[in-house]
Amino acid sequence: MKATTLTTLALVLLGTAMCAAHNVSGTITCDGQGVAGVAVSDGNIIVLTDAQGRYAMSSNKRLGYVFYSLPSGYEPQLADGFNPQFWAPLTSADLSVSEVHDFTLRRVDNDRHIVIFGADTHLARRCSDRTYIKKGLIASLGDEVQRAGDTHIYSVLLGDLTWDVFWTQNDYNLNDFMADMKRYNYPMTLWPVIGNHDHDPSVPAGDDTDEKAAAAWRSIVCPNYYSFNLGQVHYVVLDDVKYLNIAYDGEEYSEGVAGSRNYRGYITPEQMQWLRNDLSLVDYSTPVVVCLHIPAWNFNYNFSHSARLDNTTTLCQLLNNYEQAHIMSGHTHINYTVRPSAYPHVTEHNIDATCGSLWQTAILTGQHICQDGSPAGYLRWTADGDDLQWTFKPIHEGESQMRLYDMNTVRSFYRTNATMLDILDEYPSREDYGTIDDNVVMVNVFAYGPGWQVTICEGNEVLDCQRVCTEDPYHTINYDVPRYSASGYYSTYYVTNPCTHMFRAQATTADKPITVRVVDSFGNIQIKSIKRPHAYSLSMTKQETDIQPGDVNSDGEITIADINLLVAMMLNQGYVPCPPVLADCNADDEVTIADINHIINLIINN
Repeated sequence: MKATTLTTLALVLLGTAMCAAHNVSGTITCDGQGVAGVAVSDGNIIVLTDAQGRYAMSSNKRLGYVFYSLPSGYEPQLADGFNPQFWAPLTSADLSVSEVHDFTLRRVDNDRHIVIFGADTHLARRCSDRTYIKKGLIASLGDEVQRAGDTHIYSVLLGDLTWDVFWTQNDYNLNDFMADMKRYNYPMTLWPVIGNHDHDPSVPAGDDTDEKAAAAWRSIVCPNYYSFNLGQVHYVVLDDVKYLNIAYDGEEYSEGVAGSRNYRGYITPEQMQWLRNDLSLVDYSTPVVVCLHIPAWNFNYNFSHSARLDNTTTLCQLLNNYEQAHIMSGHTHINYTVRPSAYPHVTEHNIDATCGSLWQTAILTGQHICQDGSPAGYLRWTADGDDLQWTFKPIHEGESQMRLYDMNTVRSFYRTNATMLDILDEYPSREDYGTIDDNVVMVNVFAYGPGWQVTICEGNEVLDCQRVCTEDPYHTINYDVPRYSASGYYSTYYVTNPCTHMFRAQATTADKPITVRVVDSFGNIQIKSIKRPHAYSLSMTKQETDIQPGDVNSDGEITIADINLLVAMMLNQGYVPCPPVLADCNADDEVTIADINHIINLIINN
């Protein structure tokens, strides 16, 4: 990576000077040859390897490890097929003891690569969670490896790999998580991020609680903050959990838990200084992707944003120097995207949970649904040089980007189902779809973000479409209703949340079909349609019809018949034989020869 500031020169000189007085040193090699210019750190200082791949530092040994930032064009050695060996625990805390730690790299061409970003596995040896993750996330990642072919593929899990309260209660901790990933043949390199539930809950509140509570992570998993380069992209992993674990008078805690397990969203000053030093080695033209657990930004129910971390602005001021900077986060178990107006180069992608609603809907209905109605899933990122593109991937629902609702049938359920009526009576602040207007249709666009387009058609007419913040009714029948039916209550910890990616349109009839086209910020198009009445049920998504762009007549094939239909429309202006979203094959808001060429290319390529 190209240096940008004088700090880089200072780091180089520091690395040279420490050769004379150091307590941690080693070499970084590839095929027996030293690799120069690799950043090596103890989480405090950063030094660079010399021409022979040698590094040396005078470490305070406070964090107990040394690690390197993977340079571009290389991969680390892996343990157990997934665990990158980019760090080593120090053997002694005695500053007078010198120790040597060598690392070996593999040379690869990963200028084009894929990164899978997932979050919140919450494994705890409960609710059949390990069976679900093996059949779900792990199997889906195996499919991603096959899909990637020769393209190098990696993954990042954005924290809460485990669930701290169950470390003792269910005898499942970070060691067990790593053992399970080995047992289940986790199929690609995993770069982990520490979450609030990955801290040791047995550490009592005190001045050094945060550091001590992260010690298990640092000894078992990896450093709690570090960086690596893949191709032309610089990735940074941060720990933005300030663990407090305050015990309150009168509260009783389970065995192995010393306090309330509370925390703040905060990046420590020491870590922030390390980040400044790390970024000083990265040219401003390089894409930077920062991975953390707690989001930097809230996305509020009025579609505004607000800072979530104590020092969100400090982080974003650093990142806004780069031509493109992305923050990847989890923690909330819902999907949203924030592009803060004060930091135009920064975009945050908050990713829903791979565990859905903490595995509850899986138990109750066999569906894996998050509280905003999104399917449990992850983001699939593709980097081609410095060009980054991404898409949301449901774990259990193919490549679907949306779910459609005929609110007439939803309304009927809310008015007549005895359990739903009891829920509305006991929780009056909930959204009551029993009072919704006639013939409303809705669509949940799971990963909607800036630059996306959503178009809703009734028959062959385009409807006025509005983004609304409201509850997703699919999560309601997957969690709230069956849980209340079985127990007479439900936990608000898992309950349906207002969703910021719902779209509403007012149809004019109760029976004309609805067609929805979603176009993401990269021009990728997905089209779905439903016949009405459209059932409100657990199997409702099976009644949706996928329509490929270019299949103008919706017969399931792209043929000359689709071209003939477009020609007829162009020759007879005003003639509308199909939904406009089907005629406009390339989603440029016009029906032209370009749409015909689009179909011709599809026919030729097929």
